[in-house]
Amino acid sequence: MKLEYKKGLVFILAGAVYLSGQFFRGVWFNPSWPFPCQEIRYENVVYCHAPYMSTLGWPLINLGIMLALVAVLLLWTSADTFRNWLRFSAVYIPIVIALDLLIFPVSLGSGLFMGGGTLGYEQGAYPFGRLFVFATLLIVLRGLYHTKKVKA
Repeated sequence: MKLEYKKGLVFILAGAVYLSGQFFRGVWFNPSWPFPCQEIRYENVVYCHAPYMSTLGWPLINLGIMLALVAVLLLWTSADTFRNWLRFSAVYIPIVIALDLLIFPVSLGSGLFMGGGTLGYEQGAYPFGRLFVFATLLIVLRGLYHTKKVKA
């Protein structure tokens, strides 16, 4: 398979993850759009709690966006750099899944920060996803540096 097709598959995967996030967010099967606001009062301050905010949809939407950023970064890679990124991804993703299941849910305790409660395992997508984009950027920059070094 040509390298361009492999890079295109990353774009297709990003789109599929994003669309599945839109589906799991609950918009497509929620009869009341926009979401109804359930008022929560905490120390004389009114907060709006929209349903479906803590579902699997929002992390998948975020991951789809991050994968699209990764796909754009991968446009400037050579075959060797792309292969290195695939190896990194094959190691990083299972480790992140295990860490996410071990670390989360995190209890926030009581207080104004998020109104107390817990952060579920779906919230692990945000920090680990951003780290994945940053690591991809480093891999791409390293590949570009080595390509220019070899040409010089």
